[in-house]
Amino acid sequence: MSSFVERSLLLLVALVALSGCYEAHLCGTPEVCNLRDDDCDGRADEGFVDDDGVYRSVEACGQCGIVCADVFPTAELVECVDDEENGPTCVIITCAEGFHRAGDGACVPDVPSLCLPCTTDDDCGLRLPGARCLETATGAMRCGQPCDDTALCPEGFECLPGMPEGDPGQCVPLSGICACGEGTEGVELACILESPDDGQRCAGIQRCGADGPSECEPALTEVCNAQDDDCDGALDEDFRDEEGRYIARLHCGGCATPCVEPGPNMIAECLPDGAAPSVRCEVECLEGFVDVDRILANGCECERWDGSGPPPAVGGDADCDGVPDDTSDFVYVSVTGSDTNPGTLARPMRTLTAAQERARAQGKDVLVSRGIYDGPFDVVGGVSVFGGYSPDFRDRDLELYPVLIERSAAEAGTPPLTCRNVTAATRIEGFVIQGSDATREGAGSTAVLVDGCGPAVRFASLTVLAGRGADGVRGDDSSTNLRDWGLSTLTQLDGTRGAEGAPGNTDGVACRRVEGGAGGRHACRAVDVSGGRGGAAECPGNICTNGAACANAGCTDFTSGGVCDIDRVLALATPNPAAQTGRGPTPGAAGELSFNAPTNRGVCNFCDDNPTLLRDGGNGVDGGSGANGGGGLGCSAPPIVDVQGRLAGRRGSDGTPGSDGSGGGGATAGGGYEVIGGTSGSCIDRSGGSGGGGGSGGCGAPQADGGGGAGYSVGVLVIARGGAGPTFESTVRVVTSSGGRGGDGGVGAAGGAGGTGAGGGVGRFWCARMGGRGGDGGRGGSGGGGGGGCGGGSHGVYISGADGGYRDAVAGSVMIERAGVAGRGGRGGFSPGMSGTDGTNGTDAAVVLAP
Repeated sequence: MSSFVERSLLLLVALVALSGCYEAHLCGTPEVCNLRDDDCDGRADEGFVDDDGVYRSVEACGQCGIVCADVFPTAELVECVDDEENGPTCVIITCAEGFHRAGDGACVPDVPSLCLPCTTDDDCGLRLPGARCLETATGAMRCGQPCDDTALCPEGFECLPGMPEGDPGQCVPLSGICACGEGTEGVELACILESPDDGQRCAGIQRCGADGPSECEPALTEVCNAQDDDCDGALDEDFRDEEGRYIARLHCGGCATPCVEPGPNMIAECLPDGAAPSVRCEVECLEGFVDVDRILANGCECERWDGSGPPPAVGGDADCDGVPDDTSDFVYVSVTGSDTNPGTLARPMRTLTAAQERARAQGKDVLVSRGIYDGPFDVVGGVSVFGGYSPDFRDRDLELYPVLIERSAAEAGTPPLTCRNVTAATRIEGFVIQGSDATREGAGSTAVLVDGCGPAVRFASLTVLAGRGADGVRGDDSSTNLRDWGLSTLTQLDGTRGAEGAPGNTDGVACRRVEGGAGGRHACRAVDVSGGRGGAAECPGNICTNGAACANAGCTDFTSGGVCDIDRVLALATPNPAAQTGRGPTPGAAGELSFNAPTNRGVCNFCDDNPTLLRDGGNGVDGGSGANGGGGLGCSAPPIVDVQGRLAGRRGSDGTPGSDGSGGGGATAGGGYEVIGGTSGSCIDRSGGSGGGGGSGGCGAPQADGGGGAGYSVGVLVIARGGAGPTFESTVRVVTSSGGRGGDGGVGAAGGAGGTGAGGGVGRFWCARMGGRGGDGGRGGSGGGGGGGCGGGSHGVYISGADGGYRDAVAGSVMIERAGVAGRGGRGGFSPGMSGTDGTNGTDAAVVLAP
């Protein structure tokens, strides 16, 4: 190798090393014109260069950066063709609608041709394609203007059919002569401008007014075509400097000679170069970039790093061996690394946690290459972490090389990124944080938790993807809560029926006591709600004596002057045994006392049953029904935060149980028949039928439980200490997700039915009466329905413990994309008694400051 070559290589290596220049090249992207094999197919710039290696495409005509559509912006179709002198050159094939060719250098707009003096059709067609030269009423030749059903003529003109057939129609004056007159005000007529210097003629326009046509004005603006398009005596003046040099960007040194950047990260400028007309196209690198390889087509491929913040790329190949040079300036992390490695560029680590610990011990920051990393990613004070690098760290592009942080091992909804009590200057930049959808009922999802971290912690270039909050659990129904009472079915709440009273004595059988029917037996959680027992039917047995006043005969013996002393009757008469009252909170009373009747003064088979005393058995009174339980209230309280930083709505309140019904009272026996001593005949004592038992009360139904609160979806949760939290730069973006639906309240059941009171026994003698019917038991109250749980909120940033100024600062910097909605509150549970109320819907403010 010659000494010149050796010195050149050493100089190039030194330049790369001293400049801090980092080449950014990605293989596997769509091909662009830059002399590189971008799509890794073994060919460079295919689609832009032909088989001869010449750039003949309209996207790169002659070299990269020359786009024919930019050279001729008013053309409809352009091509890149070979020019004998200049090589591949952009040319116009067709012009866009409303334009026509003006030589080979430009497409010029169509201009009015109407009433222009002419001698041939070409005089008119050069201004407006399709216009014809026509004779007027005076014999003068003037241009028409093409017209049809879509292109109408101006006021004062009419459209004559084309001649010969197939030619376009032509606008001609109604008056027969081309002049401004009544009805033509505002019509544009064609005219000719003449240059004051060389007599060159240009297309012009004059407008009809009340006083005739206006002065002739240029119809065309100046285009770069070496012609005086506006007849002002200057050629291409808009594209030349004061000394006549062509210095426009697309017309450098001459028309259609572009001065453009040949590669990326460059700027091109057309500048004077000595005496006119000499110019030069000067191409320079953008500030911060260097053209190390001196190949213009790939641009300024190296970006200079000033040493602050994350480098745009890492490593170089100063020794040209094709392998990036190793460096330990940072701790490097790659999905192909290992935590047993030292964390250098050549031997990166695998996990963020291990890399951060090593970086803290060594006083370094951490660089992370493309890939998916499992959290938790806990911010370490003083250790900045930067993502977005290519696998070899020789390029940094946050979109091309995303670094995704998720948390697969923890419970769903747990934050992948956390910052706790960090106050030292720390920067986290260039990551996608993927929150997970909560799966446990009522659990929230938070993607980023920041608890007690100060303003010196800065987050930048983060994309936070929030996970969904889970739906709240449905409250238990009354039927489910029976298990707490040791019951299995709702039918166990129902009361029991009382027993029937027994019939009175029959013929030929000695009179005996007949017991009343038993009350229905039932208890509600140790509360006795049984029905009362019916009254027994007694054998009358010497209730009266022949020849003496008999109170059991009622007013028969206690009436004087037509007035009965009923109080004395009641005091002296002997009643049948009393029945029992029911049991429970509001028991039914026992039936009214009844009385046996005697024979009438010794005459057998004649009954002295004066109706002033009750002879039929008295019915028991129904027991009182239990009150319905109250319905639970729907949740309306703020959410709660668990130790993992997840928010959940509160549950609705439970309903209350229904109260128990009470037992019905027992009925009394029907009146019997007593044979008074000394009565003639063969009659005997007879008892009435005994009273029926009361039915027991039904038990109140258990309460239904409130519905559970739903989980919140939160992108970033900030728990501030001292009024402010960390700093979020404007490059932080949060995509929201949906909060869960609040759980519905449980359904309250109807209370148990009261037991039926039983009928009394029949009397078997015409004077013996039937026992009364026992009272029905009262129904148990219905259990109250449960209240609905709160719906889960959907928030980009949820802030607690900060002031309004901090909230406003976060709202003004963080970009929130609303992709989720708040969850609705749970519905109140139904009950036949009192239903629960609905829970509150979740909130959906993009940035919320908790009270």
